[in-house]
Amino acid sequence: MKRLIKHILFLMIIVVFSACASTPEKKAKTKKRPVRKKLVVKKNPKEPEDWAKFYTKKAMDAMELKNGKADIDLAIKYFKKATEAYPSSPTLFYNLGVAYQRKSENVEALKYYNKALELDPKYSKPVINKASIYANKLEYNRAIEICIKFLDNENEKDKTVLSALAGFYIMKGDYISAIQSVRKILVQDPSNVDALKNLGMIYFKKGDKGLATMVTGNALKINNTDAGLANNRGVLFQSDGDDSRAMYFYQIAVQNDPKNKSANFNIGCIAMKYGDSQRAFNSFSIVLAQDPDNIPARIGLALALRGLGKFQESEKEYRVVLEKDPNNAIASFDLAVLYYDHMNKKVEAKKLFRKYISLSGSVPSDNIVYKYLKDKVQIMPKEDENE
Repeated sequence: MKRLIKHILFLMIIVVFSACASTPEKKAKTKKRPVRKKLVVKKNPKEPEDWAKFYTKKAMDAMELKNGKADIDLAIKYFKKATEAYPSSPTLFYNLGVAYQRKSENVEALKYYNKALELDPKYSKPVINKASIYANKLEYNRAIEICIKFLDNENEKDKTVLSALAGFYIMKGDYISAIQSVRKILVQDPSNVDALKNLGMIYFKKGDKGLATMVTGNALKINNTDAGLANNRGVLFQSDGDDSRAMYFYQIAVQNDPKNKSANFNIGCIAMKYGDSQRAFNSFSIVLAQDPDNIPARIGLALALRGLGKFQESEKEYRVVLEKDPNNAIASFDLAVLYYDHMNKKVEAKKLFRKYISLSGSVPSDNIVYKYLKDKVQIMPKEDENE
């Protein structure tokens, strides 16, 4: 198991994309209404906005993870009812977009994010989530373009979009542009935690762990309950090979935010490294319930399922990865091992091992893949004609 875990990439997400809002935002009304001190949603709402709140609460309940899963279809049904009841609220259309994005139905998600922006051109959340759709497909230039377009439209000081933009630049490897975006935030707010998280990440990516540690430590003094900062602290320890202290900070992160994708992913990776397949499965499931397009997390889930002896389920998850990314070398190798060691599909395994070699470029002669390929397998000529 340990020889395979090195094929899973450790990922630290430094841009936290917003989740659904719990209540719809109200637009300015042409007619004045009496100001109510507190809105209490009863079993039988009367006002349109009350119905919107009523259905939104039901949708949010459906979005909650139960046994690692959420009922996204039911959430979409209720979110649509909310938009029908109160069609002037951009937040409701944003929520609907988030639900579709959770299902990987990105065309629908984009449609509702655009609708939210039609109602409120200064609404930053749908901008960030639109950009994240393209970033998940490694189309970083498109993600950056979406953020810049929003900022150029009289929103140049929007700190949330500037922070997201910095994150996309980091993903692209453009650290100079990332620092410029971070500076635009820090000029406005020198203690902005999101900006400091990104700054620490930039230093980490550039190989300056000293500065990365200093920035992250200073940011924790500002806000010691921020899950992202605790996660980043853990990544710094993990990069030094200190898995114990890394896990300590990852656990703090999930205590502060049980759904934190970065910390759950990293916990899953360490758990798999030490053979705790059940814990890894639980952590990767939390990530995928929120971000089904996260390929590293799905590979981790497949590996955890293999560790649990659920070989057919593991194969299914690897197939999902290879449908999305046919040239994924890690998934190709891990699926080959699954076929060879556990499912008696050695012909398919050898094809995947050779595919892995071709995708990886140069593979050292002592790599385990060659040990698999040296094993003799009786293959009928017709069955092996495409090798």
